[in-house]
Amino acid sequence: MRRSAFVRALAERPRDKRGLADDLGTSRSTVDRVVRELLDAGLVERGDGEYRLTCVGRRALDAYDECLDSLRGVYAARDLLSMLPVDAPLDPAFLTGATVHTSSPNIPDSAIQELFSSVESAERVYGVAPVALVGQLRPFYETATAGGTVVEMIIADELFDRLVATPDSHAVIADQLRHESVTLYRAEVPFRFGLWVTEDEAGIVVYTDTGLGGVARNDTEDAVEWANEQFETLRENAERLTLDDLDEADGE
Repeated sequence: MRRSAFVRALAERPRDKRGLADDLGTSRSTVDRVVRELLDAGLVERGDGEYRLTCVGRRALDAYDECLDSLRGVYAARDLLSMLPVDAPLDPAFLTGATVHTSSPNIPDSAIQELFSSVESAERVYGVAPVALVGQLRPFYETATAGGTVVEMIIADELFDRLVATPDSHAVIADQLRHESVTLYRAEVPFRFGLWVTEDEAGIVVYTDTGLGGVARNDTEDAVEWANEQFETLRENAERLTLDDLDEADGE
């Protein structure tokens, strides 16, 4: 029997050895051995004929549960993670509790709609775009700014050069640079997944060679904090874009 079962039982309430054996359905010899190990590790202590967790034991159980949550998050996102390079800088804090949506041939736009539904009612949206689906560029900005949302977007250098070289996407960028609530930047982006964060939710967009692979969303405080840190770190060294930058790109 796992030692964690004993620690969890003692977290509920102190027990004597007979109570542990009865409640956990195990032998007295197993209880004797495990309790001795937990005592030696400083996870439990004995008092008034019963065993109870120490502060060390309580914190160890908390850390164990956090680790399990992280592992469950990674496992739940395994299909999405398989589309990313091994060194993709995704913090387990983002994956813990995330909801994952992968693209389906039957419903090809279902994953991108998760992004749109996240940003359409937000008061602010920060984003990082290393890759883009050109056909979704205008719908994204229209959705994000429909309610007066403040939008700040960092576009990867290579992507910006490609976008301004295409008339349709060039026009979208120009329209957004004229929009009073939109600020665009260009920067070197060291990862290949898209990132967005609102005031209460964070998300990533994963691309494959054939298009959109999937989306993951998470509204936990840790996930939002991690996404904000990624955005703010990149923004520190980013170049704010202006209409003049588009004119210069046209002249190149």
